[in-house]
Amino acid sequence: MIEIQELTFKYAGAKKNALDKISLEIEKGGFVGIIGESGAGKTTLCNCINGLIPHHYTGDFYGSVKVDGTDTFDINAGKLALKVGSVFQDIESQITGYFVEDEILFGLENFGIPADEIESRITSSLDTLGIGELRHKEISSLSGGQKQKVVIAAILALEPDILVLDEPTGELDPASSVQIFEMLKKLNEEKGITIVVAEQKIMLLCEFVKKLIVLEHGTCVHYGEIRSTLTHQREMEEAGINCPRVLTLTGKMVAEGLAPAGMKPEDRICLNAEEAAEFIRKVTGKKLVADDKAVESADISKPAENSENSDVVLEFSNVGFSYNETANVHDLNVKVHKGDFISIIGSNGAGKSTFSKLTNGLLKPSVGDVLVLGENTKKQKVSALAKHIGFLFQNPDRQICCATVREEIAFSLRNNGIPEDEIKTRVAKTLEEFNFDGDTEPFNMSRGQRQRLCLACLIALNPEILILDEPTTGLDYRECMEVMSRIRELNENGTTVIMVCHDMEVVLDFAKTVIVMNRGEILGQGATREVLSNKALLSKARLLAPQIAQVAMLLGDSFNGIFTDDEMIKKIKEVM
Repeated sequence: MIEIQELTFKYAGAKKNALDKISLEIEKGGFVGIIGESGAGKTTLCNCINGLIPHHYTGDFYGSVKVDGTDTFDINAGKLALKVGSVFQDIESQITGYFVEDEILFGLENFGIPADEIESRITSSLDTLGIGELRHKEISSLSGGQKQKVVIAAILALEPDILVLDEPTGELDPASSVQIFEMLKKLNEEKGITIVVAEQKIMLLCEFVKKLIVLEHGTCVHYGEIRSTLTHQREMEEAGINCPRVLTLTGKMVAEGLAPAGMKPEDRICLNAEEAAEFIRKVTGKKLVADDKAVESADISKPAENSENSDVVLEFSNVGFSYNETANVHDLNVKVHKGDFISIIGSNGAGKSTFSKLTNGLLKPSVGDVLVLGENTKKQKVSALAKHIGFLFQNPDRQICCATVREEIAFSLRNNGIPEDEIKTRVAKTLEEFNFDGDTEPFNMSRGQRQRLCLACLIALNPEILILDEPTTGLDYRECMEVMSRIRELNENGTTVIMVCHDMEVVLDFAKTVIVMNRGEILGQGATREVLSNKALLSKARLLAPQIAQVAMLLGDSFNGIFTDDEMIKKIKEVM
């Protein structure tokens, strides 16, 4: 279905190739994942398959890309779009309609789909994504994750032979991410659609795709069946790819002599928590089974006490806010102490972003009060609150407004009244710390790099409170660890951090306490491990525990409270 020969491409004005001598074939009905760190060439490869390169993005193009036997050079990009449906990384750039129904209708009418087919296609695509209730909603009122589902539904309505998706779950909660991949698997198996998906969430790729393309600096370093490719774990990690934690666990088990001698590399490859639990059962020779009757209470109503410092810097008192009759938050009661590192988790539309916008005055509560450093946000201008609160938006492009990186960092400092001589010093320091070229145009940077730039602007301000709305979205593993390490450093130096996050591994590794939200209300709040080990609470909020914790839950009560591979190794030794 897709044949790529010696593909090399360099964007106009670029200094180096984005792709270099890529050769591979994707069979009809294939389900292929593309992974690599930021700048590895994932998006460029997707755009070569769907014809945006060379018909939209220009540059030096060598080699060939054939789709169903036709060279992409020889077919109009519009006609190719009927065969190859595309879901872009930047969802906002793909939305054209005002209402959800209009968005799906737009493509159907533009491609001349017969009128008697339109209704069934709209209904079918919405039902496939499970968003039928959103059909008549304004797109502007939807959460980022809901918008992502609408765009995918609009593409599915065109019934393409090939579906190319560039990080389709970037803004989705864990349960919704799994739902998207389950939907892709169903389309692949039942309708024979060839799926090509670039994704940073390797755990999803491992569980669903048949083959994996590993890119590094524009070259294909591995391409093959998923289990075979994962045996090259060390090379993948060197390429900046964070392998699933169950894979790291089984690798350590082999290294510790906890697995049979002479085991083949592929025999220890586990693609999910269920396979890892079964691997441990075989190694230990024990029938380790979780007790389904032992369901924990979902009630964790008391926040964790901050014994180090009791200074309250942020307080929600019976807060409520409503966008419309369906999107609202209510009865929010939270106290945040100086030096806290709190993560807000929940499914898409739970109210997490609304919570974060209430903290800095972008939204004013319609009921109750929000106090920042003792001052009511209803009486404060956003500009005044910004002197104390740094806010990182979910979409970094909404924060960037200058022509160069240097000007962008200086702009945020100047807006907060920092003297010019101090601005020059802080800009130089920030450029050095983040290894930025000050003359680079921000929108020539990758999504992950733009996210780092926005964070750099906030760090330069040294705020008392830092609000982060999905700070790791679009980042590869190395960028994620760099960003989160800097945030932790700020927190250790006294900055209070409130982070909205879908990545449960990041929440586990960095947050001290967690607030769980669902349908606009707080279901529970408490110490991170206490919350992430509560199966009933996570289930009610449609969330998944971190991967090693999932394995522990499958192995029975004696494994309760285990979250890391080292803890699991220690417990396995005890059991054996």
